[in-house]
Amino acid sequence: MEFLTEPSEEQAAEIGRGLDAHNVEVGVTRSVVPVTGVYVDAGVVVAGIEAIVYWGKLHIRTLWVHEDYRSMGLGGRMMAGAEERGRELDCRSAVVNTMSFQAPEFYVRLGYRQFGLSEGYAGEAKRHYFEKEL
Repeated sequence: MEFLTEPSEEQAAEIGRGLDAHNVEVGVTRSVVPVTGVYVDAGVVVAGIEAIVYWGKLHIRTLWVHEDYRSMGLGGRMMAGAEERGRELDCRSAVVNTMSFQAPEFYVRLGYRQFGLSEGYAGEAKRHYFEKEL
């Protein structure tokens, strides 16, 4: 047996398949639905959101707005769109985590409540965990 620190894509994908198989054995199925959207200006992506829906929750993975397009409401509109899609898919809530230097107050303004905080990252950064009922 050997431990590979640089597995192939196929080997890495087997981790998720193995977990999914275990979950099915114990009666829990995972239906994953991607929720993705981008804003494009003159053919260039200037903002985007990536989320997935599984086990009844919307998981916001990535939200990004190019610095030249910030404060225009794009982030809020993308979050609202993802939340609406989550409601359509019967999600009970939306969850997101963000670093302290990535404007965690943005999520508070959108009605998210902080339920966790992890400290000790490089540069005194902290990871904030938020959830919002849908």
